[in-house]
Amino acid sequence: MPTTHALEIRENVPLKPFTTFKIGGPARYFTQIAQGDQIQPAIAFATSNQLQIFVLGGGSNLVVSDEGINALVLHPVGKGAAMRAEGNGGVSIRVEAGEPWDSVVARAGERNWWGIENLSHIPGHAGAAVVQNIGAYGQQLSDVLERAEVAELSSGNVRMLSASECGLGYRRSIFNSTHKGHFLVLNLTLRLSLAAQPRLNYPDVKAWFDEQNVNVPTLAEIRAAIITIRDRKFPFPRAEKDGNAGSFFKNLTLQENEYEALRQRVHDQFGEAASGRLLELRNRFPGSPRIPTAFLMEICGLKGFRMGGAKVSETQPLVLLNQGGATARDVLMLARHVRQTLYRRIGVKVEIEPELAGFSPRELAEYLAFEGGTD
Repeated sequence: MPTTHALEIRENVPLKPFTTFKIGGPARYFTQIAQGDQIQPAIAFATSNQLQIFVLGGGSNLVVSDEGINALVLHPVGKGAAMRAEGNGGVSIRVEAGEPWDSVVARAGERNWWGIENLSHIPGHAGAAVVQNIGAYGQQLSDVLERAEVAELSSGNVRMLSASECGLGYRRSIFNSTHKGHFLVLNLTLRLSLAAQPRLNYPDVKAWFDEQNVNVPTLAEIRAAIITIRDRKFPFPRAEKDGNAGSFFKNLTLQENEYEALRQRVHDQFGEAASGRLLELRNRFPGSPRIPTAFLMEICGLKGFRMGGAKVSETQPLVLLNQGGATARDVLMLARHVRQTLYRRIGVKVEIEPELAGFSPRELAEYLAFEGGTD
C-alpha cells in the first residue's frame, strides 16, 4: 500500500460504494482529500506514476465504467458549514466540498436562512453542487454562490474564484466544461437571505400549496413540500435497488422555429392531444421554450423500459434506475435506446447529464451514437 507524506493511497478500490448509482469498477489508485495541503503530494504521486487525476465527489451525477477508472481518484472528504459574515439582510456561509448538500439545506432551514430551500433533497456533496450548478423548482446554485475555493490539479496552487469566474449556466460550470479536470473544489461560499424570499411559481410547488390552501408558507413548510414532491418523482438513492444518478437526460431549450418544428412532429406522430400538452408545457415558462424531456419520453412509450438491470423510472422518466445488479453497460445501452427513440420518432437530440468516467473512446462512440452516426 503506497503512502506519500500524510496521504494514504490505496490500489484497486471498488467505486460502487462511492456513487449513488452503485455501479462501476475499481479505481487504479484512490485517496481521500481532507485539506488543501494534501493536493500537492497527490499530484506528485500521479506525476511520478504517469497517472491522470480524477475527482470523485458525492458520486451523484456519474456513471463509472464496469472496468473502473485507470487514474488516481481523489475523493474530497472535508465536511462542515459555518457562518462567515452577517449583514445587509443576509448571511454568508462557507461550505466544505465534502459536506452532503442536503445537510447544508437542512442547516440553513433550521436557521431560517432563505435561498436554497427549493434545492432540498438533492443527493451528492456541496462541491458537486457548484460543478453542476444544481437547480430545481425555480432555484439554482448560481442564485446564491459568492465564490469557490479551488486547487489547481496541475500545480496544487489554491485559488479563489468569484461566482462569475465559475461560469455557471444551465447544469453547467467551467468545472464540467471549459476547465474540466483542471480544478478540485475545496469549499464554496454562499450568500443567503435573512428575509423571507419564497419562490412558489414553479407549477408543482404552486399546485402543492394551492391544495394545502397555504398562501404564505414558512421556510420549513417549503422544504417539507419540496422533499415530498421530489420523493414522488425522484427516488432518493439509498441502496443498490434504487440506485440512480438523478436526472439522466437534460431538458430541451429550443428556438421558436425549433419548437414549432417539434410541435408539428408531435402532432403528426401522436395527435392533437399530445400537441396540446406540448403547447401547455411551452407556456408554463417565459422566454425560449424549455421542453421537459420526460414528457417526450412518456409519449414515446419509454416509461418502465428495461435493459438488463437498468430501467426507466415509471414515475420520473428522466431517471434511470439500478434495479439490482445493473452494469454500466446496461445503463448506457438503455440511455442509447432512449436517445435514439426520441431522435427517430420526433427528431430531437437529447443530451445526457451524468459524467461518464473510465470509458474508452470506442465505448463512448457506441453508447452516444445515433442512427446514422454519432452525437
